[in-house]
Amino acid sequence: MILTLTPSPALDITYAVPSVALGESHRVGSVSERAGGKGLNVAAVLSAMGCKTVAVAPVGELEIELFAGDLNARRVPHRLVSSPLPTRRSVAVVEADGRATLFNEPGTAQSQRVWDRVADEIAQLATDATVLTVSGSLPPGTDPEFVRRVTLRAHEAGLRVVLDVSGIHLTRALGAAPDLVKPNRLEAAVTLAGLGRGEVPSVRGAARALAAAGARCAVVSDGTDGLVLVHGDVALHAYLRRPVSGNPTGAGDALTAALAAELSDHHRTGGLPEGRDAWAAALRRGVAWSAAAVLQPVAGSVDPDDVDRLLPTVEIEEIRT
Repeated sequence: MILTLTPSPALDITYAVPSVALGESHRVGSVSERAGGKGLNVAAVLSAMGCKTVAVAPVGELEIELFAGDLNARRVPHRLVSSPLPTRRSVAVVEADGRATLFNEPGTAQSQRVWDRVADEIAQLATDATVLTVSGSLPPGTDPEFVRRVTLRAHEAGLRVVLDVSGIHLTRALGAAPDLVKPNRLEAAVTLAGLGRGEVPSVRGAARALAAAGARCAVVSDGTDGLVLVHGDVALHAYLRRPVSGNPTGAGDALTAALAAELSDHHRTGGLPEGRDAWAAALRRGVAWSAAAVLQPVAGSVDPDDVDRLLPTVEIEEIRT
């Protein structure tokens, strides 16, 4: 079983419009609302993969029934921790050509009581789990050591840990040797700046620096240019031969889900794929799931048929320098 933690979930609101013109009024073609946040999206994709998963998240008292109802309707197993604080909102305005403009509220730091209840939920579930993912932003004011402590406790429980966080929270968590980190290029640069590494010249340089700073494996994504993975002596560049267009909001979450599934599959033999061929196969699936997510109008949705169609179009190159 794969556990997903969403420290700062959001009520995701998606507006579909023909196009966006700054300073003008717009007629919205359709509106969707769903339980959102990167970890919840990861759990939804894992469910689509057929993986056993449980999503854990603190949710405001006023929104918890809406979240539970939506997740139940999508058949995403969950443990929601009630919080006295309202849940933030995330608004995506998606144009007809697939371009998405996002407005993300920052959220509010949870009390220690809420975080303790979240930790209790994870501890109860850990006995049947193999991997924990921690995804997304953390509310302003959250203890910078929070993700590091979660990582250490997960390792003590025998779980592999995948982190899709950035900034000070990833900087501190690197000291706990997470099994895999997955920032994008900008997030990696911010994280490495916090380590005093200065300007990072390339995506591959960022991946190598994150691995050198403590991550057992580092994956750095760069939009349509694909991603770079560094694990020990293995360094690979994976990308789609012909990039797809659409809504990229959930692409990173689908990639996180695919990588977490790989770690879960390898749990009995150390938790990480070993060697170039094993990682190439893992990245091929990860890029295909990520690209398939772009074709969906809302984050957290993937059509497995799209994945099958895209798999043969993923290119893998070995990085030798």
